[in-house]
Formats: sequence, structure tokens, C-alpha cells
Amino acid sequence: MKEKRGQLIFLASLLFFSLSTFSPRLPWTLRLVQVPKQQPWLEYFLQQESIECLQELEQSYLLRLGRDEIIKLRNKGFVFRTIAFYRYDRFYALVRAIGPEDLDFLQRSFQPVFLEGDDYLLILREVSELEEIPVSVKRRLLPQRGRTLAAHACLPQEYTWLFFKEDAYEQLVSEVSAESLRNKVTDLQNFNTRYALTDNCLQAAQYLYNYFLSLGLPVNFHDFTYSGYLCRNVISEIRGQTYPEQVVIICAHYDSTSNQRWTLAPGADDNGSGTAAVMEAARLLISRPLDFTVRFILFSAEEQGLVGSLRYVQEKLNPAENIIAVINLDMIAYADLLPEDLDIIGDRSSGWLVEKISALTSVYGPLPPKKIIDPSFVYSDHASFWDRGIPAVCLIEDASVPNPYYHKTTDTVDTLDFEFYRQAVRSSLSGLAVLAQLIKPGWPGTPAEFNFRTGTYASIFNHLKAVELFWREVPGAAGYNVYRSSSAYLGFEKINQSPVAATRFIDVLLGSEAVFYYAVTAVDSLGRESNFSRVIPVNAGTRSSAALSGFLSGFFNLSRN
Repeated sequence: MKEKRGQLIFLASLLFFSLSTFSPRLPWTLRLVQVPKQQPWLEYFLQQESIECLQELEQSYLLRLGRDEIIKLRNKGFVFRTIAFYRYDRFYALVRAIGPEDLDFLQRSFQPVFLEGDDYLLILREVSELEEIPVSVKRRLLPQRGRTLAAHACLPQEYTWLFFKEDAYEQLVSEVSAESLRNKVTDLQNFNTRYALTDNCLQAAQYLYNYFLSLGLPVNFHDFTYSGYLCRNVISEIRGQTYPEQVVIICAHYDSTSNQRWTLAPGADDNGSGTAAVMEAARLLISRPLDFTVRFILFSAEEQGLVGSLRYVQEKLNPAENIIAVINLDMIAYADLLPEDLDIIGDRSSGWLVEKISALTSVYGPLPPKKIIDPSFVYSDHASFWDRGIPAVCLIEDASVPNPYYHKTTDTVDTLDFEFYRQAVRSSLSGLAVLAQLIKPGWPGTPAEFNFRTGTYASIFNHLKAVELFWREVPGAAGYNVYRSSSAYLGFEKINQSPVAATRFIDVLLGSEAVFYYAVTAVDSLGRESNFSRVIPVNAGTRSSAALSGFLSGFFNLSRN
């Protein structure tokens, strides 16, 4: 008996050793750790070690670490605190309790862990426990999968976008109708409540489905369950004509809540306003050709902690697509002070997008934009895309939410300012159209099938990297311009001295480790220039899978033009 017991202990020890060796991040070895920012080289270390960040806050990061990672963090001298073991059979929610009554409730009903400011962490056995929290408390479920932080990110003050009013875009935004917006918000309000766990919300989903269908657009439901209830995201799109795999998303949540959420939650501003704006964008873009695909998403169960958008990024992201940007609209129709500005909020990696939408807001709103970089502003659906490193912004009337009817039965259409609302919709629509690249009538077409091959020429004197760019001929084009940048989103400079006659271009003497981003445009005999092609990244040290046969033949006889 002792011999068998000894064998069992030995086998168990061997099994544990094997699991520890080949699966160093077992569930019971993971911990939640909070690390303050402003520590030299911290972001670089987190990126190099591929540390999993579940949430970036204003002053700290919430990380999920294994034992070895914690040791490395300690050995590097970084300050941190361990919050708890991470368990996959628990739910983790970030909540923001601004008033003393809300905090008192959390402390009586849960064991909130203070993080920073007004933000706390809740560790829950059941996700339905969130429904017990007062509607005045903002909440979001933390993602099950974290992301690696970028060591460097572009902030708005690092560059400036300049836009001049163009007829095609001005004509588009001029068609935004206050009456159309009012009718849509009224329709949504007339469901009485759109609380995500009610049949009324499912009926609202069907109304939205039918609306996109009436425009002649493809539409589908993305069904999921929350706390045993069926919920539905509504998804439609206008497919891009030149690069359909390049996608721009405009989204809003259509569910609502109040202190009488099961029976009366009209949600006109929150978030009938954002929902109607997405619907209006679809109505106005349906008749206009675009280079890239525009996807319209209306999420459910946002008020439950961004559940609908979290499920979307978990289940519906297509690896064959490139999501260029996300514009999230949440409460864009109430003005507490006139003139009202429009808050445009992003995280550090979305700084370029904040700047771009802000510039367009000034031109096409026209509204004064308020640019905000705040990674802790995570209580709306844009945050689910931040979790995956996708550039996203939230457009909102005020980040501080001064609307006195917020989450109340009095959030009705008669409290909205429709002139401000119309301008906010113009702003978001111009951003959407610029990002998706409206094809302007009479202008040169966008070069399609833009791609590349890389190669190396070695001799006893030098070692040269080169990239061959090629694209499909554009009918009527007099030539082409080639642009290059060290960033995917800004800083593109033309690298040809005069228009390129052929549909290929070779760029040489690239740094062996650098990543460059390229785009190409077509120009006509009048000097008019097309939209950018898709942007492609080229790692100068990596050979593409495309065949290189003949690429370097006569390499030095090829002109850069």
C-alpha cells in the first residue's frame, strides 16, 4: 500500500513538474498586479516581455502576470502591488463610483479593491451581480484576453492635421437632417425601455434590422446570451469598392437603462442619439462609392458593462480584415452650455485619430472639438477595441456627463438640442467618410491591388535592401505618386521627384531593421490626385512570400522613377 502511495505521489509530482515546465501560465499561478506609470523604461519592458495588460488606467496598468513575470518585474526594480490571484471561474469588473452613496453601496455589497481616482475593481462569482449595482455607477467587464502595450504612441500634440473644405464632403454632411434624427430617436424612445434583458430591447433590435434592410444593405444579428437572456448586436455594412478588406467601423449602443429599467428607460440621449446617428450615416452613404468598407454596428448590453462589444471583438473580428479605425458615438445630443463643444476621446495609440476627427469637426461640424487622451475613459464600447489595440475614439457631448436626465426616466427627446446634435452628426459623418475614402466623381481612381516584393542585392562593396511596389493601372491616369512613412497613420512623404509612368516602383537603401509604410496615388493630366491606396507595411529585413524571380535582374539599371 505504501509502495502504491509512493508511486502515486511520484506520478503526481511528475505531472505537476511537466505542467509547470510546458505550461508556465497555469490558472492558479496567475495574479492581478497593478503597476504605476511614470517608471523609466516600464512600457519598453512590458512590450519586450509581451506582458498581458488587462486595463490601462490614467496612472497605472492592471496586468495579469505569471510567477516568472512577477520575478522579472521585481528584479528590474519596478514598483507594483499584487491585488489577487486570477481565476478563470470569476468575473472581473471595473467600476467608477463618483458619489459617496455609490461607494457606500459597493462597500456594503461587495469587497471593492481601490485602484485609483474613482475606479475600483470588483471580483464576482456571477456576472449577474453587476445588475445589483445602481445605474449611476459606470461599469465594464474586463476582457478575458489582454494586450501587449505599445512602447511608443503618437499623441495629438505631436502633429497637426490640416483640412480644407472639399465639395464632395461638404455636400455629404449638408444632407444630415435634424428632422430625420428626431424621428429616429422618437422611434427608439417609443419602445418605452430598451433595457438589454427585456423583450422591448429585442423588438428594438428588429426595428434596427428592418431599417438597414429597407436601405438595401446586408444586415445580420450577432446573438449572445447574458445572464441567461438573449441579446442581439445589429451589424450592417457598405462594402468598399477598391479595398473591401480595409474596414472603418461606426458604432453606438442602442440599449438603455434607468432606475425603472424594466419598464421605462426612454434613453433618448443615452443612447438613442448615437444609434440614430449611425442610422443616418448609413442613409447618406448608401448612394456614395467608397474605397474601404464601412461597417455599422449597434451594440446591446453596453449598460451591463460593454458586454455586446466585448462579445463582438471576441467572436467576430476577422483576421483577414484590417480595421483602420472605430468611431463610437455615445450621447451626442444634449447641450448643457452653448456653444457646446464635442469631446473626442482616445487612448495613446488612438492619438492620431483624435487629432484627425477633431480637425474634421472644426471644418465640417462646425463645432469646437475638445481633444482628450484618457486611457481610463473605458465605460463605452470604444474600450473593447482598445483592448485589441485597434484605434478608436468616443464622441460624446461631455466626458463628465452633466446631463441631468442621464440614466433617468426623463431622458426624452424633448430635452435634446437638435442643432448641436445635427452638427455632432456632421462631424462624425465627415470623419467616417474621410477614413473610408469617399470616391470623388471625375477624379482619378484609387490604385487597386497595391502590393510589394522585397529583395537583397549583395556585393563585395555593399549590401542593399530594396522593395518593389506594384499596383493595377488606373484608366486615364497620367502617372502615379508613391508615399512613404515610418508610421501607419501620419508623416507620409512623396518619394518620387516626378509622376511615375509605370505601375511599379523600386525603393532602395532601406534600413535593414526598419519598418516602412507605403501608399500610392494616381494623378491625371490636370494634376488632380486620387485617394491613397491601402497602406502596406514593409519590414526591410523580411522577404515577402511573393516570388522574387527576376526582381534583382538589372537592379542598378532601374530608375527610381
